Amino acid sequence: MHIEILHSECSVTVVVTGDVDTTTVGDLHTAFDDLVGQGFQNYVIDLAGVTFMDSSGLAALARLYKRIRIGHGDVRLCSLPGDLRRIIELTRFDRVFDIFDTREEAVASFQARPG
Repeated sequence: MHIEILHSECSVTVVVTGDVDTTTVGDLHTAFDDLVGQGFQNYVIDLAGVTFMDSSGLAALARLYKRIRIGHGDVRLCSLPGDLRRIIELTRFDRVFDIFDTREEAVASFQARPG
């Protein structure tokens, strides 16, 4: 798994590629913990390059969401490959996360927020 962090004016984007499973999810937790520790509140998680995600990956997304929503931030997902989109829908995560087709749309959704 590879993680790339991109900053914009209103959000931070975490680009994840490769397999997200029990052997790699620790790196994702570390990246999220570091960003939360730096005070970032608005997250775009770009999953276009994810080739596999198990329940530990879903749990990492849920954990980030829970931590950020307490601080009045938000987490948005984008660019989900077909298989991952089906998993997100089956687990009803699509009712929790706002999901966008592209990274640009997800980032722009934070810029459109009032305040």
